[in-house]
Amino acid sequence: MTVIPVRDTFWNIPSWAVVGVYVGGAIALAIFAWGIHRRIQLWREGGPEMRWDHVPARVAGVLRDVFLQARILSQPYPGVMHATMFWGFLALFLGTAVATLDWEVTRLLFDYRLLQGPFYLLFEAALDLFGLFLALGLGMAAWRRFVRRPKRVEATPRFAYALLVLFVIVVTGFVMEGARLAVTQPAWGFWSPVGWAVGQGMLAAGMGEASLRGIHLSLWIFHALVVFGFIALIPQTYFMHLVATPLNIFFARSSPRGEIAKIANIEEQESFGVSRMDQFSWKRRLDFDACTECGRCHDACCVQQTGGVLSPKRIITRLKRHMLAGDPGPLHGEVVSPEELWSCTTCSACMEECPARIDIVDTVVDLRRYVGLSEGAFPSSAAQTLKNIERAGNPWGLDPGDRHTWAKGLEVPLLEPDMPVEYLYWVGCSAAYDARNQKIARSLVRILREAGISFGVMAEERCHGEVARRLGEEYLYQTAAAENIGNLRRYSFQRILTHCPHCFNTLRNEYPQFEGGGFEVVHHAELLARLIESGRIRPGWAGERKIAFHDPCYLGRYNGILDAPREVLRSVTGNAVLEFPANRERSMCCGAGGGRMWMEDMTRVNEKRVRQVLELEPRVIATACPYCTTMMADGVAGLGKSEQIKTRDVAELVADALDSRTTEIQA
Repeated sequence: MTVIPVRDTFWNIPSWAVVGVYVGGAIALAIFAWGIHRRIQLWREGGPEMRWDHVPARVAGVLRDVFLQARILSQPYPGVMHATMFWGFLALFLGTAVATLDWEVTRLLFDYRLLQGPFYLLFEAALDLFGLFLALGLGMAAWRRFVRRPKRVEATPRFAYALLVLFVIVVTGFVMEGARLAVTQPAWGFWSPVGWAVGQGMLAAGMGEASLRGIHLSLWIFHALVVFGFIALIPQTYFMHLVATPLNIFFARSSPRGEIAKIANIEEQESFGVSRMDQFSWKRRLDFDACTECGRCHDACCVQQTGGVLSPKRIITRLKRHMLAGDPGPLHGEVVSPEELWSCTTCSACMEECPARIDIVDTVVDLRRYVGLSEGAFPSSAAQTLKNIERAGNPWGLDPGDRHTWAKGLEVPLLEPDMPVEYLYWVGCSAAYDARNQKIARSLVRILREAGISFGVMAEERCHGEVARRLGEEYLYQTAAAENIGNLRRYSFQRILTHCPHCFNTLRNEYPQFEGGGFEVVHHAELLARLIESGRIRPGWAGERKIAFHDPCYLGRYNGILDAPREVLRSVTGNAVLEFPANRERSMCCGAGGGRMWMEDMTRVNEKRVRQVLELEPRVIATACPYCTTMMADGVAGLGKSEQIKTRDVAELVADALDSRTTEIQA
């Protein structure tokens, strides 16, 4: 007679223990539900924020970042470590759910067992293997946190307890299984490889049936108590991220990363920004609870890498503790220091790495808004920059009448309302007033003429206000935006062309927040790549072969324009671009964003960035941002490498290549 394999759910368990496990489970779930309810109420004490749009995309984000662990796996050791723990934990959770369904639903209602036959054998094998994965992941985590001890993680008792609880759950489960298999000796026992091996070891140690049954029952009770305690205490412990992080990923921003939220009806507001916890939105409070304290943001921060005081992780964890304590006190000075707040370059490297999709930069800007608009406490150099933008329409405070002197001798057309063109060229303050960066604008005009593109510049152009918004001076930003949008609407053009990623991001992603502010905006790297691919321009050789490309944060990480500048450089060198160790989405900031261009920078982020590529011995560091061009040039000079390394914008290299081709033809 053939015996069908079937799960013996309560083998060796007396009826009183069965009753106890149901009562204990119900109590644990009730405490868990009460704790989650309290946590949700804590989040809801924050202000409103719309995060229910694009539901299919949000679900896809959860599948990708939670279940497939896509962001986690971007770093090999911690990625594999966490993924094995997560998948192991998830498999054991689902296994428990299936076992409950088998015993409490299909058996009782339909007299049918799910866990029998081949499916049961595969089920047992899968659970054993995933349980082993969880144990291995826990071992990797313990080794990393308490032996290797990288700076970004804490080797504190609470993390030791967290790992220990999970390890106890896994090990007691395997020992229970081993004792059962050692006593029952089913023919299919090897389908539970770990439990079978444990059972064989117990038999080899001379344990008899009475001992095995005693061990099984005592561990079964202990295991149940630990599991119930674990479940009940999830909302009060580090394990809360098991709930909060998937929720935070679901509610992650669907708007462009480069878009800072607008203060609506700003002239009617009585307060600005955030100074107390209750002024954060519900989503931002969920952000704080979702933090896993992995420290990836800490490692990614360019300020932290260069010895600065800023640590995104410390800011978020302090805000979390402040929220959980129910402290109504001020955040500024108590939780976040001015030095930390003004150190941020808003480069978003922290957000790129964060597996919980926390809006760290938005939190910094909200805190800055209070300091700036409510207290007027900007750093002195930044305050002067804001005054210059308000008074003269540019950060330097230079004569607005000199804004177009960069174009002297080029006969660049000034737009008229009845003069339709393909591109309105937004020059930006840097290329208008900075002698070095004026070469970028002049090179781009040379290229546009070569391609036969109709274009013009706007006589009324002024600073678009991005620096003001990132510094927290939202009122000045909105004033500048309204003025610029009104002027832009006077002219007839198909697209706006920019060479500055900060101009590009603001005009493309933030001006649409205002009535009439929706324009098609193109960055010059994209346009140059299209012109070369279509044959509208045919550049020769730019004169250099060893060119390293530095990705600007607001071009690559914020707006995903990564390949276009590389395609342009390949076309004018014939070689692959030299890559910085940190490149593309994970490029290191030059140090100029978030208003830092206008503040004294003692951390020398730009020099750190240049050092990263020195071993490749580039002749040119190319970029596609005037801020980056300035910062890279200063970094090269600071390291005494100005004779060996030049800094150029991609437009300058293309213009050189066009001149080279013209010379070849004439020759």
